[in-house]
Amino acid sequence: MEKNELKELVASAFASGDREAMAQLIIEYVDPTHITGEMMGLLLDTRALNPGDALVKKVRKGLSVHTLVPGSVHMAHEITVQERVNYVLDGADVKVTYSEWDLENGNIGTLQEIESEMLAKLKDYFYNKVFTALSTIWTAGRTPSNFTNVGGSITATALENAIDRINQTTPGVKAVIGVRSALTPITKFGAFWSDGRTTARIEGVPSQLEEVMRTGWLGTYYGAPIIALDQLYDYPDTNTALLPTDKVLVIGNKVGEFITYGGVMRKQWVDMNPTPPDWFVEIYQQFGMIIDNAEGIYVIGGLS
Repeated sequence: MEKNELKELVASAFASGDREAMAQLIIEYVDPTHITGEMMGLLLDTRALNPGDALVKKVRKGLSVHTLVPGSVHMAHEITVQERVNYVLDGADVKVTYSEWDLENGNIGTLQEIESEMLAKLKDYFYNKVFTALSTIWTAGRTPSNFTNVGGSITATALENAIDRINQTTPGVKAVIGVRSALTPITKFGAFWSDGRTTARIEGVPSQLEEVMRTGWLGTYYGAPIIALDQLYDYPDTNTALLPTDKVLVIGNKVGEFITYGGVMRKQWVDMNPTPPDWFVEIYQQFGMIIDNAEGIYVIGGLS
């Protein structure tokens, strides 16, 4: 495209107020990597509540069974409802600004791209908030029963002890979750050509050995689903890892819940006082989290 043609297209888009088309003509960006929203459901049960919905988890009591004695009038138990725990809401906010004139010239891309990026950042924040909460609940000082520091690669003993513990405290293990590099050693002892010690074992389960040889991965170990998260990095220039590499979580079913309260609220405005004027866009969402069965979480730490 000739320089004059480009100027005419930009002038036309600018005159029509179509900033989206104008920015598409000028800028191409390298998209940063984000944690996908689906990961949240791997950690906790999730719900989207609307304003006015109850923010309390309640327990209904009073239902009991008695042996029937013919001719007698049996005791009736009054049903009671007890508020067990309530959500404390917090708010997450993303707000950006730029020169209004540079925005109109397409210097930062389209408005749609910017808002999509902001929503992705919001999801990253929620996921890291939950993962950090789950992975820091237990330490060796707080409870040796739900924490172990292996000081190296994950071992069969550490993983099996964690799964046993979670099976005792929840309806069952929901998932073993960690980055792929931290979980890869499971393909050694999980396929039964080694038990993590010096003695090799060849008598294992042929299907598991076949799975590892065919895919390079093992999807289930000791009855627990293995979910490997591929490491993600934010921006190409900073290359900061988004997922921790030194922890693996063994999480049971029904250990807690993450909620959003209402939709994403958005506002956009221009401050005309400075020259050039400043453009702003802001998004906000309320959220809450309850971990009401902390014993259903096991942390395997100290991985390297």
